[in-house]
Amino acid sequence: MPEVLVILEPAISDAARAAVTRTAAATQSVSDRVYIAVADEATLARMRSMAGVATIMSGGEHARTLPPLSDAESLFVQAWLSRQGEVKQRRGDGLDWDTPPMQPPDPKRQA
Repeated sequence: MPEVLVILEPAISDAARAAVTRTAAATQSVSDRVYIAVADEATLARMRSMAGVATIMSGGEHARTLPPLSDAESLFVQAWLSRQGEVKQRRGDGLDWDTPPMQPPDPKRQA
């Protein structure tokens, strides 16, 4: 299931917030209204129709007009958006330190 970014309305009621988070629980959050969850297409469709949901982004789309966010929330959203679609390829990723061409880290020098 894909990761999604959920932004709730600032004036969402506690009952509506609880209903949304029961539908797709937060895996990471920056506040009580901006969080990341894992959801399939059926869950996304249900969440988009729920009261109090401002925006749900699944990463495939570009950032459109976002609701007002605090500085911390904005930074969280921009960080999440920046890693969408990014595939990192690191030399030796997943290999043991001594698997060629990898080398173990330098031993600590004695002073």
